[in-house]
Amino acid sequence: MKDEIWNNIIKRFTDTETINSRQALNSWLEEDSEHQKTFNEVEKIWKMTGQLMPEESEALPQFESEHSSTAPKLTSRSFWQYGLAAASIGALLVLGSLFYRKSIIPQTSTYITQTAAAGKLLEINLPDGSKVNLNAGSSIRYKKDMLKDSSRIIQLSGEAFFDVKHQPSKPFVVESRKIKTVVYGTSFNIRAYQNEKQIQIGVKTGKVGVLKSGSPTSAPIFLLPDHQISFDNQTGQFAAVTNNPNVDAWKRGTLIFDQTPIIEALETIARRFNVNFDTKGYQQSSCKLNATFENKDLKTILKTIQTVMNINIKQIDKTIYVKGGKACNGN
Repeated sequence: MKDEIWNNIIKRFTDTETINSRQALNSWLEEDSEHQKTFNEVEKIWKMTGQLMPEESEALPQFESEHSSTAPKLTSRSFWQYGLAAASIGALLVLGSLFYRKSIIPQTSTYITQTAAAGKLLEINLPDGSKVNLNAGSSIRYKKDMLKDSSRIIQLSGEAFFDVKHQPSKPFVVESRKIKTVVYGTSFNIRAYQNEKQIQIGVKTGKVGVLKSGSPTSAPIFLLPDHQISFDNQTGQFAAVTNNPNVDAWKRGTLIFDQTPIIEALETIARRFNVNFDTKGYQQSSCKLNATFENKDLKTILKTIQTVMNINIKQIDKTIYVKGGKACNGN
């Protein structure tokens, strides 16, 4: 994709189109329906950057001092929209995977995959200075030369806590199944295991924008500190935003189950302690678990669940056999 197209897109977003740029962009949009789809998604993220206002712009004084003799004075909002968004427009286009698939430029970047095995937690330092705490049974994928791009794209499978290095001109985008989370510098948690019904995004500090992948008509949802939102992979709908100050509790060894389906809870325990559960003999798989375990060992956790759920548990090596179980009573 030629830079001319991206320049024309910027001109449209900033109301600085010329007759020639308008005609060129309209022609590009009419060439392929996928071009219009990409444009719609970029427009939505452009609007998001206008709402994710930085604190009284740290970049403004420097920008004004360097350009005061040649450029008109910009307000904080206009600098944010024209300066920051224009600088990162190439990054936002990365959110449209079509650009990469159909680009005439071959992809030569090397990707790095980091994985936390079952029973292990992994701390990762990214090339941009950001830090990632990866939960057991999780992995991330990113470009080795990510600093060369206009944005920082991370693909997540599982659960991770991100402490993002502030870089106003390089959005940090986490792709997790059907969800994209966009930030510039903040700390947040995403849980997106393949076998779980929901994706959960929780913010520790700063502010993030969350939106559906490939859905140009959906409005982004913004989360503040201690806010959490869930996305149902089956219905494709977001739940209401809730308060959760413990989004990173798992980093401290705490397991929190809040109306968690029992099978999902057992899978979490299996990842945490590198064991396997055999539940073929368990008859109450629709039950839900409410419990908090702060740095408890596997034996203590199993004993508690066995008592609360009236389950027979027998462990042989790394396999735990679960049988029985009382009725849930609407739990």
